[in-house]
Amino acid sequence: MKLRMPTVSDVRARLLKSAGWLLARQVVNMFNSLVLGVVLARHLGPDGFGVLNYAVSLVVMMLPITTLGLRNLSLREYASRPDDAPRILGTIAAMRFMGTLVAIGAMLFIAIRFPAEHDNIALLCLFLGIALLFQVFDTIKEQFIASQKPRIFVMVEVCVLACFSLLKVGLVLADMPVDAFIIANGFETIGQGCASGLAYYLKAGTPPRMQVDRVLMRRYARNALPLLLGSISTVIYLKIDIVFLSNMVGKEATGLYAVAARMSEAWYILPSTLAMAAFPRMVELRGEDPVHYRRRMQEAMDLFAAFGTCVAATSIFWAAPVIWLLFGDAYAGAVSLLQIQVWVGVVFATRQLIDKQLLADGLFWGSAIINLTGAVANVACNLVLIPIYGAEGAAYATLISYTLAPLLLAPVVPAIRPVAKMQLRAIFWPRRAVQFASRQYLAWSRS
Repeated sequence: MKLRMPTVSDVRARLLKSAGWLLARQVVNMFNSLVLGVVLARHLGPDGFGVLNYAVSLVVMMLPITTLGLRNLSLREYASRPDDAPRILGTIAAMRFMGTLVAIGAMLFIAIRFPAEHDNIALLCLFLGIALLFQVFDTIKEQFIASQKPRIFVMVEVCVLACFSLLKVGLVLADMPVDAFIIANGFETIGQGCASGLAYYLKAGTPPRMQVDRVLMRRYARNALPLLLGSISTVIYLKIDIVFLSNMVGKEATGLYAVAARMSEAWYILPSTLAMAAFPRMVELRGEDPVHYRRRMQEAMDLFAAFGTCVAATSIFWAAPVIWLLFGDAYAGAVSLLQIQVWVGVVFATRQLIDKQLLADGLFWGSAIINLTGAVANVACNLVLIPIYGAEGAAYATLISYTLAPLLLAPVVPAIRPVAKMQLRAIFWPRRAVQFASRQYLAWSRS
């Protein structure tokens, strides 16, 4: 019997189906985060919401240490060597367990050294850190994402999310303080970790097989170091400002900034999800036709940048009504912050593809250097601008550092030059769109 080879349409259909499930999960997460964020912001007020986001930001900042930068690497490994899944799974799980222990210590140190204005904040952050131990086996989920079969994981995760969302609504109705919501977040992390194991069992019918390979661990450690630095730098971009504001300005400014950040980051799910879903196909296409691969990457960057520009430019019309409608008069100060932060999305979208492209090309240090340079610039800008401009200074710091990082490195790091040029072309997409339209018009008029 002759086996039928998968056609291009089969590959595209599988990719679209996988991307659809991942995007559906992210849309549910975004919708839940926005709705629940509105409810919690109104219930807790700017002060309490600032404390909650301080704790959440610490967790997000520690996530790269818990994953050791292995998330994208594991996707690549599962996609290229699917038969070796038990060794990949066991080795990465063991490494992530050790990384999570380090993250717990780091969280406790930051919460003690740079605390928010709240009683028992260090103990609450310690509980959130311990809960992260249950996410060690998330690499099981990455195995199914790489094989483009994420449906069961999406369904189980959404069920857990729905249960804890209802719990938090119940806490609001019971008029509970911010401590209860931080503890609920910790138990939600535990529930999501257990859900990954349940989803694997439902899909495979057996517990996951794992083998720890020390040789593989050493190789992953060498490759993971630049990815880890890049991941840490990325969350510093997005979350260090919350920690600075909480410590330097106060809870109210932190709450206003957190609302603006939540709204500006709402559409980030689109580029990040599409880039993740397309990554296995990017690896294949790069090997089959490098020229076509580069052209597709540029087109995707152009599309992401154009969409981001439209979202940002129209914020002068929708920012104030949305903030007032969702959060009320108490958060009116978040409008100007949102109108600044939303421009970060233009660069963020293209950077999602740049990181995946550098990983597909094997340039692990490329992404790390870009992100590390931007993170250092972000910290420096925050320290300079926050004392002068407060929360608006933090928003400008993020925008400046995100935009300048690849441009500063391109002249001195040859490996980064091609992707920096692609990003520049994407950011200036209106000029290229006008040139393309002019050429098409001239061709039509001559014909």
